[in-house]
Amino acid sequence: MIKVFKFIALLLVATVSPNRAENGETGEPVPEVTLFHGGSLIGSYMETTNGNKIKAFRGIPYAEPPVGDLRFKPPLPAKTWRGKKLANEDQSMCPCQNAFERNFKVTGDEDCLYLNVYIPAEKTDRELFSVMVWFHGGGWMTGTGNSHLYGPQRLLDHNIILVTGNYRLGAFGFLSTLTEDCPGNYGLKDQLLMLNWVKENIETFGGNSSDVTIFGQSAGGASVGLHMFSHLSKGLFHKAILQSGTPFGEWAMGDESFIPGRAEKFGQFLNCFRTDESWEPFVDCLRTKSAYDIAATLPKLFEYDIDPSLIFPAVVEPEIEGAFLTEHPRKVEIAPSNTVPVMVGITSGEGAMKSGPLLNLRKEDFTSRFREVIPIILFYQNRPEHIQNEITERLDEFYFKGEHNWSKDNHLNLTNLITDSCFTWGLDRFLRNRFAATSEGLVAPTYVYIYDHRGPVSMSEFFYAGPEYYGVCHTDELPYLFIYRIPDVHADQNDTKMKWAMPYMWANFAKTGNPTPEPSEIPEWIPADKFPLNYAHIGRKTEEDWTILSNEEGLMEDRVQFWRGIEDLDPDYA
Repeated sequence: MIKVFKFIALLLVATVSPNRAENGETGEPVPEVTLFHGGSLIGSYMETTNGNKIKAFRGIPYAEPPVGDLRFKPPLPAKTWRGKKLANEDQSMCPCQNAFERNFKVTGDEDCLYLNVYIPAEKTDRELFSVMVWFHGGGWMTGTGNSHLYGPQRLLDHNIILVTGNYRLGAFGFLSTLTEDCPGNYGLKDQLLMLNWVKENIETFGGNSSDVTIFGQSAGGASVGLHMFSHLSKGLFHKAILQSGTPFGEWAMGDESFIPGRAEKFGQFLNCFRTDESWEPFVDCLRTKSAYDIAATLPKLFEYDIDPSLIFPAVVEPEIEGAFLTEHPRKVEIAPSNTVPVMVGITSGEGAMKSGPLLNLRKEDFTSRFREVIPIILFYQNRPEHIQNEITERLDEFYFKGEHNWSKDNHLNLTNLITDSCFTWGLDRFLRNRFAATSEGLVAPTYVYIYDHRGPVSMSEFFYAGPEYYGVCHTDELPYLFIYRIPDVHADQNDTKMKWAMPYMWANFAKTGNPTPEPSEIPEWIPADKFPLNYAHIGRKTEEDWTILSNEEGLMEDRVQFWRGIEDLDPDYA
C-alpha cells in the first residue's frame, strides 16, 4: 500500500502544471515538488558548468531548530506543513568561527538544520536518479553545506541528485561529558536525520532511495567513516567516499583521557559547573547561555596558535537509546557497512594547511618551542609524558634527522610529518581494518587515491600560508568537484581536464560503484584489497608528467611503516 501511495505521489509531482508557480520578476515557471506529507516546495533554477538546467530546492527544514531545551539533544524531525513553502535560497549556517582562516567573528544561527536538493531539470533514461549526500568539512568547528561553497554546478552535469546540508558544529554539535547528561555526537545525529529524510523523501524529487552515496571531506570524510561504523546508519546509504579524513585519524575521536576535562574547562569559561554527583547542572546552565557566547568561547581552548585544531571530536557514547557510536572503530572487527563500495584518499600535501601558516606566521616561536608544541599540533598531547617524549624523538629523527631547516623553501619535511600524522596514518588504519574482513567475503570494492594535481591557486593561501607554494594542500581538490571559492581563472588545459574528470569519476562511482566511466579517456582505476596498495595517482604537479590518472602500487610505504611502529608505543593506539 505504501509503495502504491509513493507511486501516486511521484505521478502527481511529475504532472504538476508549470504554471502553478512562477518567478515573480520574469513570470518564468519555477520548479515545484510535493512531498509525501502533502506540503509543497517552491524552488529555483540554476545552471551547470555546461549550461544544463538544474532544479534547486534550498533551505528545506529537516529538523526542528535545536534551541532551548533541544540544545545538546538529538535532533527532532521538522514539523510537516500544508501548502507551499519557499525553498529558493540558502538558510543560515550553524553558529561557528572559522579559526582555520583566522576569522574569529561568530557567524550563523542555531536555527540552521536545513538541507538543499539539486536535481537535473531534464529527465534521463534512468528511471530514478542516483543520489549523492555531501557532509562538509571544517574540523566539526566551522563550515556549511550551502551553495556558495558546495553548489551543484559540476556534479549535476553527470545526471545525479546532490543533497547538501548543515549540521551542528563545535560545542553545539560535539560537546560531550561521556554521560547520559550530554553524550555528544549531535552533529553526527543531525547527519543521520538527513539520511533518514533522504530515505523518506528523495523519491518525490526523482531520486532512488536505494542508491545513495555519502561523501565528505576532512571532518566530513571522517563523518562518512563513522556512519560506516554506526548501526543506526546501516542501510541508509549504499556507497561511501572518504576524502582526506577517516575515523582512524588521531583528531577524529576523543576519549576519557581528555573529553570530560575539556568539557568542564569549556563550561568554566561560561560560569557553568558540574557537581561531584552530576553533570546535569552543568548542561542545564549551558542551555541558558546565548549561542554567541558558546560559539565565541571555543577558541579559548586552543593551547598553541589554533591547535588542537579539532576541539570537540566524535566520541564513544554510553550504551543508551539513540547512541550513535558505542564502540571505537579501532575495536570493531567488521564495520556494519563494510559491504558498501568505498573510495578513499588524501592529497599529496595535506599538511600544508598547517606547515604553511606555521612557517609564515609563527616561524621563530614555533622553531624555539618545537618539542613543546608538536604534540599539541599532532594530537598526542594527552598521551603519558614518557610516550609523548618517545614519539617526539622518533619523528624528529625520521623526518628531520635531528636537523631543522625552517626556511620556507625547505618546508617539505614538516609538511610530510603533518600529512602523515593527521591523514596518511588514519588512511592506513582504515584500510587495514577494512581489508581484515576480506577473508570473510565482507568487503566490497575499495578504490584508493592520492590527489596530486597542482592547480592555479592553492587553498593554502586561505589558511594564511602566504603566496609560497607548499604542495597540494588539504581541500585543494574541492574546486574540482564544486564551485568552491576559487573562480575559473588562469585555467590551463590540464586544469580544465581535471574539472571535467573528477566530477565524472565521483558521479560514476555513485551510479555504478566503479569510478571509471565507460567509455572515456580516463584510464581504468584498479581497486585495492591488500597491501602493498593499488592506488590511483590523480594528476601531477608538473605539466610534463601530467595525467588524469595512473595506477601505482605501494603508497608512501616507508612513511606508513614508521607510523605503524608508533602504534606499538601505547596500547591505546591499538
